[in-house]
Amino acid sequence: MTKILPLLSTLLPVLIFLISCGDNSDSGQTRTFAVRGVVQQQMDDPNMMLIDHEEIPGFMPRMIMPFRVLDPAEFEGLEPGMVVTLNYHVTEDESWATDVTPTGEKGEITWEEETSSSDLLGEGDVLPDFEFVDETGKKVRLSDFRGMPVALTFVFSRCPVPEYCPRMMNQFAGVREKLDEDPEAPEPYRLLTVSFDHENDNPEIMKTWGSAFGHEAGQPWSLLSTPDAEVIDQISSNVGLRFGEANGTIQHNLRTLVLDGDGKIQSLYTDETWTIDELIADLKAAAKSS
Repeated sequence: MTKILPLLSTLLPVLIFLISCGDNSDSGQTRTFAVRGVVQQQMDDPNMMLIDHEEIPGFMPRMIMPFRVLDPAEFEGLEPGMVVTLNYHVTEDESWATDVTPTGEKGEITWEEETSSSDLLGEGDVLPDFEFVDETGKKVRLSDFRGMPVALTFVFSRCPVPEYCPRMMNQFAGVREKLDEDPEAPEPYRLLTVSFDHENDNPEIMKTWGSAFGHEAGQPWSLLSTPDAEVIDQISSNVGLRFGEANGTIQHNLRTLVLDGDGKIQSLYTDETWTIDELIADLKAAAKSS
């Protein structure tokens, strides 16, 4: 059954203006940014609010993202279009907002709702073949991995929010490490991290970025990119992936898929909440289904 998980991270960054300052907490170093943004919509989780922000110098470009607070009272009384300021705290593993304050100004609603399509692929459908280049510059096609279970996730290297693209990288690193010690691991299998940022990410950038997450040559984990916008557009139309600029701000979501040896979709996750054990179970099931 196709796994459609909560909307939480079907989105990503959005805010406006910041000043960075360092600080220490029990969980390690915490960076704090002063942010100004426009409320787009309340999310299902009362601790989450979708906000549009400008570039955060030295941290992230202008994007739309869900901001999390520890106390939902921080968001009480907020409505779409309200301009707010807040402090955004970021550690290696998580981020949260505090001191959310309306300015009394009104801003633009820039978020474009995702539209469902009957053309989206689901469980049992074959993902079409696409060509990429890996972190070494070698051309790679999805069909090169027929006969083995494959997990794909989509990211971009400029994403600094720890719960989103960095988490996808850490999760794949965790899957690989755990399968290395698992006598029942599929043999062979492949992890594919695909950048949807065709204008920025290339093999050299992906290799350098991946090394920060433990990626090394020889692992069953490839870092793929493409300069061809049409490839990303086609994948997007297949699985509901979203990345690009709309109304002056970057908007994107997440997708993680597991394919069986025939290239059929075994499972599909639409946010960041899947676990290492869940993906490993899906890979093992995919290995047995083809």
